[in-house]
Amino acid sequence: MTPAENSPTLLCVDDEVSILKSLTRVFAGHNVRLVQASSGKAALEILKQQPVHLIISDMRMPEMSGAELLAQAAIMQPDAYRILMTGYADLSSTISAINVGKIHRYVQKPWDNNELLEIVNEGVKYFQLVRNNKLLTKKIARQNKDLQELNHNLEEMVQQRTLQLKKLLRQLKSNLETLDNDHKALLEVLYNIISINPQLSGEFALNVAATSRSIARVLELSKALQQHCYQAGLFSELGKVGLPHSILNLPFYKLDNNERNLYLSHPQNAEDILIPATHLVPVADIIVQQYERFNGSGVPGQRVGTDIIIGARIVAVARDYWSHIFQRLHPQKHNQHEALEAIKRLQGAYYDPDVVLALAKVVTGNLLSTAAIKESITTAQVKAGMVLKQNLYNAKQMLLLPKGHVFNESSILKLAQYQRKHNEQLQLVIEGLCKTALEEEE
Repeated sequence: MTPAENSPTLLCVDDEVSILKSLTRVFAGHNVRLVQASSGKAALEILKQQPVHLIISDMRMPEMSGAELLAQAAIMQPDAYRILMTGYADLSSTISAINVGKIHRYVQKPWDNNELLEIVNEGVKYFQLVRNNKLLTKKIARQNKDLQELNHNLEEMVQQRTLQLKKLLRQLKSNLETLDNDHKALLEVLYNIISINPQLSGEFALNVAATSRSIARVLELSKALQQHCYQAGLFSELGKVGLPHSILNLPFYKLDNNERNLYLSHPQNAEDILIPATHLVPVADIIVQQYERFNGSGVPGQRVGTDIIIGARIVAVARDYWSHIFQRLHPQKHNQHEALEAIKRLQGAYYDPDVVLALAKVVTGNLLSTAAIKESITTAQVKAGMVLKQNLYNAKQMLLLPKGHVFNESSILKLAQYQRKHNEQLQLVIEGLCKTALEEEE
């Protein structure tokens, strides 16, 4: 069956003719237009001449690696779905491909034909979704520009933007229903939305998330609830992407009553954003109730006491604790002790006293515990066999090494080289030594 003219174009790149022939056989009879290149240079020439939907590239090729090719391809045709094919279990190559080559998926040689066909089908859907979303974004941008030219008050303008946002979210939901969403990837995308927004703060989100989880641990909640509290804290400000810049550019204490009412609608925006992710319903419920107050004076439902779900009571305390430190709730900057005292003054009114007590234990432990400080070390202190306890990010929140990585001489050298090149001091949280290293120590 000959592919139709509107069939998705698949570019396969490998320096081995036998591999290209095998890929030809795999996709024979399927609705794809196959284009092949035997080198990275030849592939770049093809990308200059025609658009492609997907790229499958071998990792190890002479002159130009798959990671280098996909990095340039991401610049030339950023919407193309990028798949790395490798026969080598090489951690440094894989991390390079993810961070430099910006791949979406990787496939180990020898591959499974059915699995490869499913991945390509997923890539076609991804490409179409990205294109559709860009068209929708341009449409919304044009509509917003028209709205800005109208002489309406703030409330009318925001109501129209909210309607447009909900319409966009419904369209996105319709598109996303055709995809098999990867849970971890979705969470990273949501966090990146917060981290990359200049009016929001990835640092604030991470602090609220970590404190929420710590409070949940002190309260001895289940592992699942601890994780829900962490995720709700991380995405507690996600709905702010639907608020006007005039509100986001001001701290909460400078907003007037109308602006505060509008500001407090952002949890509902977050709920709309999370609708397609049905597995995040418990997280969305926590986010929606985060501005309920213990005495029943909160929004949106005026819930009282334990009628507010425990996750929302926890996130409210963690959020406002860090809001005091980040100078959002008061013109005076608070240190950790002062922020804790400010929270304590409102326990029983705004906050659950049991949650505030748990926060006090967390704050006191963090301030006085030298063990927690010793967990963080510099690259100069890293030894072969040490295990990374948390994901290692650079200053731009790009993943450098994943949690659980066991250091060796090569990865330690690469970290040192990275620091010198980027003039950046990395701090690593170490879990301990793997079994082999422990035996060597003894």
